[in-house]
Parts: sequence; structure tokens; C-alpha cells
Amino acid sequence: MNRFATVVAATALALTAGYAAAQMSQGGPMRHDSGGPDRAKMREAYMAAHEACKGKPDQRACMTEQICSKASDPKRCFEHAKKRGEHMAKRMEERQKMHEACNGKRGPELDTCLQTLRKQKHAQHQELRQKAHEACNGKRGEELGKCLQEQREKLGLGGHHRGGHGHHRRG
Repeated sequence: MNRFATVVAATALALTAGYAAAQMSQGGPMRHDSGGPDRAKMREAYMAAHEACKGKPDQRACMTEQICSKASDPKRCFEHAKKRGEHMAKRMEERQKMHEACNGKRGPELDTCLQTLRKQKHAQHQELRQKAHEACNGKRGEELGKCLQEQREKLGLGGHHRGGHGHHRRG
């Protein structure tokens, strides 16, 4: 199996795990600090879906179907899965472009090339975030949240909601 196929397979499994976790948390955002019985239920649902879909040609679609059909709000679950799939496909495409830009490099040279490209992408992203915040200067509360969401969508950053969904700010 080539490297790209391995990455696609790993991404598919990560996506389905995310769907299971998101749906088992009773429709709310997934929390990293949740342990105990809910986490056990999420794992159980994921493992059951994984077993039911072993050997299927489209394992990701099968697992999404298995998990979302048992969700408290199946329509919302399927919509989330579709958006997440689109997001992950975009990320895979960006990653593939980075590897193509570093084509021919191996070992530490490849690592350095990829790290440089990631830093450039991060700097561009931060610049766009700053523009979004400047456009919403002076707004507070829900008005600020709506403004930031509109600006991020307009600038191609995606419509992240205030408070995030399991995302943590790095210091």
C-alpha cells in the first residue's frame, strides 16, 4: 500500500472516530476532558460500527451510516459527517500539495521543507484571522461572534463558532 493510500485510510478511520464521539456526546461539542461512562459508550459505538463495516468497499460511508442511524438527531449527524468529510478532503489536498512541493527530498531535508511550508501556511492563516478581527473592531458579544464568523467565511477561513468544538488555543 503506498503512502497516500495509507494516509487516506488513516484519515477515514479518524473521521469515523470523530463522528462517533460527536454523536455520543448527545449532540454537543466533543470535550477532551470527558472521561468515564460517556467515553466508554462512544468507544463501544465506534467499535460496533467498525466491526459491522469491516471489509466494506467504502468503510467511512458505512461507519457514518452505522453511527448516524443510531444518533439522537440523524439528520444533524449526517450533515456534520458531510461537512467534516469535505473539511478533511480539503486538508488532504493541501497536504498533498505540500508533499508535491517538497518532491525529491528525503529524511531531514523533507522534514525541513514540510515544516517551512506549514509555518508559511500558519502565518498566512494568522494574517487572515487578524484581518477578520480588525473588520469586527468595536463589536462585542453575539454581534462580535456573528461578525467574526461572516469575516472568516468571506476570507476562506471557515465558519468557526466562538467557543470552538474541541479546539484549543495554543499558547
